[in-house]
Amino acid sequence: MVNDKGRISIAIILVILFSNTFITSASSKILKCNFCKNKINGRYITQDNNAYHEQCYKDHIQLRCDQCKNIINGNYNLKDDKNYHERCFKNFILDKCDVCYKPIEGEFIKDPWGNIYHNYHRSKMPLCESCNRLISKNITDGGYLINKSRNICNICWEYAINEKDKIKNIYSDLRKELKELGIYNLPKTMPIILIDSKEELFRISKIPSSNGLQGYTKYAYQTIGGEKINENFTIFILSNLHEINFRAVLAHEMLHVYLFKNDIALKESLVEGFCNLGSKYVYDSNLENKISELKLESMYKNNHPEYGKGFRIMDSELDRYGWSKLLKKLESY
Repeated sequence: MVNDKGRISIAIILVILFSNTFITSASSKILKCNFCKNKINGRYITQDNNAYHEQCYKDHIQLRCDQCKNIINGNYNLKDDKNYHERCFKNFILDKCDVCYKPIEGEFIKDPWGNIYHNYHRSKMPLCESCNRLISKNITDGGYLINKSRNICNICWEYAINEKDKIKNIYSDLRKELKELGIYNLPKTMPIILIDSKEELFRISKIPSSNGLQGYTKYAYQTIGGEKINENFTIFILSNLHEINFRAVLAHEMLHVYLFKNDIALKESLVEGFCNLGSKYVYDSNLENKISELKLESMYKNNHPEYGKGFRIMDSELDRYGWSKLLKKLESY
């Protein structure tokens, strides 16, 4: 979100009059200080049609900075009914950039994590592909560049999935969870290969380039007499994904396997939408994590005809029928 911080500058004009000249020419009444109520002799200051001894004015009436408490002369800033010297306002009151710690004036960005930074930092620093934080020393303690094209922040790096045993355990857990939803017939084990490069994933999948592509399922089989034999599934997923994101991508691909294994031919426009229900299931199961919230928000705002619109259609059907009835009705879509 790009915002703009404006400032209100106000100038003070002090009108200094000479009492004896004014009294002699304008009035025969005795002029009294509006603060101490004593008679004014000599020079005085007026403000809002009230007269003050110079010292009374400086000590009790003249505008003072709410930060340093010193007298304000010239331009000043006003915020929440408080007055500040321009320098005090800039150094102590303005929000500070979470990247460079300098005061934020003009356009700035506030990310979903509550970090704020100057708009110009965005063109110089990458975003983490998992959490969308700006990768910088002060926000994420830096990060990693993978295959010269992917960026992971140090916060998400701690949860990055790369180990084979971890992948095997995640697949086993998801297989059990999906089975409880009524998604049966998934292989007990399956090759899951990590790919560092999005370009390589595009090449393997033959899917037109899309920044959103994070996984692909390769399905191969032979037929004898019209019957399928030797079915083989291989799932390819980008390496170093945050664990929650990895689980969501894997669940998506496992629903592709479910469709293949059960010879369910959905309309092309609904295939990815149905499989995205697997991702939604994972995110819904981890709503205490901000990443799940952000990913779900992105899914519901996605304008892609299959991953976005197709997902929202299938999600509506899931809300209407629940998993058991939806799975029984799949072939009718």
